[in-house]
Amino acid sequence: MTTQAAISSVPSGWRSALLETLAATRAAVLRFPLSALLLLLAALYANLLAADVRVFPNDALAPARSDDLIVALIAAALAALSGKLFVESRFQSGWRAVLVPFACGLAAFAVMWPGITGVTTEWAFMMALIGVVPLAPFVGRGTSAAFWMFAAHLVFAALLALLALGLFGGGISAILASLTHLFGIDIPGDLYEHVWLSIGLFVAPLFGMGQTPRDFSVEPGRHESDFMQRGMRALGDFAAVPLLIVYAVILHLYALKIVLTRSVPDGQIGWLVLTYGFCIFAVLILTRPFLDTARAPSRFFVRFWPLLLPIPLALLAYALVLRVGAFGITVDRFLLGLFGAVSALLVLAQLWPRLRGDTRVIAGLPVLALLLGSFGPQGALSRSVADQSARFLAIVNNPPVEGEDHDRALSALLFLSGERSLQSVAPEGFDVTAPGRSYRDVAVAWGLDPDRARKQPDDTVVVNSSEPMALVVAGFDTVLLNAQLYPAGGETSRIDLPDGARLSLSLQENVIGLGIDDEPVTRFPVSDEQVAEMVEQGRGATLTLTADGRTIMLAPTYFHAELKPGSQIRNISGTIFIRRAEWR
Repeated sequence: MTTQAAISSVPSGWRSALLETLAATRAAVLRFPLSALLLLLAALYANLLAADVRVFPNDALAPARSDDLIVALIAAALAALSGKLFVESRFQSGWRAVLVPFACGLAAFAVMWPGITGVTTEWAFMMALIGVVPLAPFVGRGTSAAFWMFAAHLVFAALLALLALGLFGGGISAILASLTHLFGIDIPGDLYEHVWLSIGLFVAPLFGMGQTPRDFSVEPGRHESDFMQRGMRALGDFAAVPLLIVYAVILHLYALKIVLTRSVPDGQIGWLVLTYGFCIFAVLILTRPFLDTARAPSRFFVRFWPLLLPIPLALLAYALVLRVGAFGITVDRFLLGLFGAVSALLVLAQLWPRLRGDTRVIAGLPVLALLLGSFGPQGALSRSVADQSARFLAIVNNPPVEGEDHDRALSALLFLSGERSLQSVAPEGFDVTAPGRSYRDVAVAWGLDPDRARKQPDDTVVVNSSEPMALVVAGFDTVLLNAQLYPAGGETSRIDLPDGARLSLSLQENVIGLGIDDEPVTRFPVSDEQVAEMVEQGRGATLTLTADGRTIMLAPTYFHAELKPGSQIRNISGTIFIRRAEWR
């Protein structure tokens, strides 16, 4: 039979397409029954919430929120999928195909459920679970090339799932909208929400799972190699690799600058090194299976990348030591440190010939570290809460709490409030769960001023207070309420005064400009010392500015300025007092 004849013999038409779709869906359900069931439950519960149907009493899920159940079910579905792939790569169907996915799903649900752990960094745990899916069949077996091919198929399956979401969701929504606009049929607005929830949480993921390969030993063939060779010339040789080499040169020169000038690394250096390292590992995973067909730039990069990481990692470690010493551990700093440690291990792993260049190790070690660092007593959130609690108590138990100590105490307390961990630092007998209790109440209970302007870890000054306060304003007779000043483009605000005159306000390069009618604008510069004084004044902070024989007083409710390098005022909101007679 010729190729043309074979193609013509393939069934076509609407009926065959529908049957193939149903067969693929059935295959996905039969292959991954637990994941399909969990996704179905997540979709059903999401639709019930959208319809305002409460399956559980208000306090039945405490301390979790209603949507936490949906996220926990999705996490369990991902873990069950990984468990099933792990079993399929090693054993024939049997009791393991049921027990392992069930155990993985149950463990993931427990980690994500706030009432069980309560110390999980949800986004990190979900990212780790997604990363585990392509790695599961290759733990202790397979080849780097087979792993690459399987991961490529999964990426394609995920893209098909997104395409299915857009086509099904958009198509059904278009049909419903057409019924409304063309025939006047009233379609409830929440029906669109139900359509997208059902397709996004069940139909599209199930469609993607149906495309998961069954053979875990397939490696890129000649067609894939030829395709990747062309792709590497465009992406690797002419784009990614040269840019990464330039990036490496910049980071090394910055490290040299720090050594020569003995300066402190910038606060964003951690994210720069993270981006640099992530791009290195991504390029390695993409190019390594095709090194024999790659051109000189990619071959150079794949061979010498371990030499491009140690100095940036040392720069990251130095910056983290300074930051943690000054402001303590946070989730972001913990995960940055974890990334640095994993990157160092991957560099050292290149010393062993068996591990050198193995993309399973390059992909698997960061995923494993992220998984372990996302929950439990060893996780980022648990360690951060413990460290910030200890720092806060060490400060407030050694009065007087003033200056930078006061700022650091408030910063730690604000972090604990965001993580719902105020009880760990509440004074004895103080119940933070009582109605009306908040971050402000705990701060006041320890004798702190929650409205005090404070210097942030990223070298900014922020005043943010909406609390009632009293000010002495003798000599001023005109008040400008709700004044808002932004430096972008020197934009001018116009305000009508009670006597009919028109006042203009602007902020540009740390200078407040104020003019009335057609008179020349009077410029009131704000010095670095006055910005620093905002921190010292705390609650009720004011700025009194004088220029050209005129005086104004600013009482900000919000004041944001960056201190490095030099003061740069970004936003002022509040009340301005003037003496009208000085402008006549």
